Amino acid sequence: MSIIGAEDEDFENDLDPTVDDHSSHFTSIELVKSRPTHLLVFLQHVILQFDCSSLLCYLHADLFKNLSTKETKKQFVEFYNSFLDKGAILRVQVPYNVSFELDRTRPDLLSEEQQKKFVQEVQSAQAPEVLRQLEDFRQKRMMGMTPNAAELLEVESHYPTDRIPMEMKEKAVAETLLDRMSEIQ
Repeated sequence: MSIIGAEDEDFENDLDPTVDDHSSHFTSIELVKSRPTHLLVFLQHVILQFDCSSLLCYLHADLFKNLSTKETKKQFVEFYNSFLDKGAILRVQVPYNVSFELDRTRPDLLSEEQQKKFVQEVQSAQAPEVLRQLEDFRQKRMMGMTPNAAELLEVESHYPTDRIPMEMKEKAVAETLLDRMSEIQ
């Protein structure tokens, strides 16, 4: 057995490409949300490793930022039933002041401003758990222990052209992953 020196060219060729975590799209949840393939891979990891209610609640809360008054009222009841109601399947930790108000008033009777404020507070309460899950994902990715690594590599190593721009490639891979996820569930 011979020892391979750092200057040996064969040594470099034997190494697997490692993920540079600092240039990764997984440094913040905002970056993850901006890339559909990355979001789906992260979501798949969370579904397999953790209770996914915090992440789903966090993402659902983001939808409220651009909703009209009518849509906010409609979506808040769905948000309440999915995440805040005491019998919700995806129940999350609810800040005390929000819980207190929701116990006193029906969700559909709250003003739009109050609904958006509650959604923001609930989202902020989920942020530490989502960040913990993201940190776990980064660590596992560096060890090569995340699902759909090949698909991520395919998107990240894609050279955009006029025929296949980066957005088109990412959308195609994301749709494939989404189809696969729906088959599993």
